[in-house]
Amino acid sequence: MSLAIRDASYGHRPGKPLFTGLDFALSSGEIMAVLGPNGAGKTTLLNTITGMMAWQRGETLVHGKPLAAYGERELWRHIGYVPQARTNAFAYSVLDMVLLGRSAHLGTFARPGAEDIAIARRVLARLEIAHLEKAYCNAISGGELQLVFIARALVGEPSILFLDEPESHLDFKKQLIILDIIERLAREDRLICVMNTHFPNHALRIADQVLMLGGDGTHRFGPTTEVLTEDAIRACFGVNARIDTIDAEGRAMRAIYPVSLDRTHNHSQPET
Repeated sequence: MSLAIRDASYGHRPGKPLFTGLDFALSSGEIMAVLGPNGAGKTTLLNTITGMMAWQRGETLVHGKPLAAYGERELWRHIGYVPQARTNAFAYSVLDMVLLGRSAHLGTFARPGAEDIAIARRVLARLEIAHLEKAYCNAISGGELQLVFIARALVGEPSILFLDEPESHLDFKKQLIILDIIERLAREDRLICVMNTHFPNHALRIADQVLMLGGDGTHRFGPTTEVLTEDAIRACFGVNARIDTIDAEGRAMRAIYPVSLDRTHNHSQPET
């Protein structure tokens, strides 16, 4: 299983690239975190990788084949997408919401059968939200809704999972729950996981690779410990930071500590 981006570029307007010349590859069991300032194009990146928006140049390869080689239904059997959890205006039950993720495996106008319901219930149990099966999505917490969206993506049985800021707007405990789930999906199920995040420490905690978007078309990609450095944080975010190793529950963990704003350079803010 693999995901590769080849010489890819995109910008909303001519002469205003969000990213240019992207070139990277991920294999089964790897986690890639996408970092960058607001407006750098993190959500747009996921949309272009998955084909919801078209690259201006370059291509996405899923298991060695370009997206154009897949039919839409076939493609979504390989990939899953978890959007940002916002207030859900529809009074779907949790089970019904999760079953929507089985659509790529169903024929046109077909209804979910007993096997589909069984798969959905197994996923809900694995994410420890089986007790919410009959609850309505507009009446549960933001953290619970985020888990429902992850479940909806997982019932499609993808080999590549994209997550758009899955831990945003959640408390500390819920953030750790989400991060632990992503790590288990990669390490145990061998999924490729690509996640946007506003938290460099979360990338440092679970990501094998990091893609930093500069907001001016530039980017950095590579192993987390090589890319996510104090100099890179200063260049990307305009923040002076220290990266230190702490002893936590008997294991060494690296952590990023923001220290001050970097006022020695003018950091251009990307357009939103």
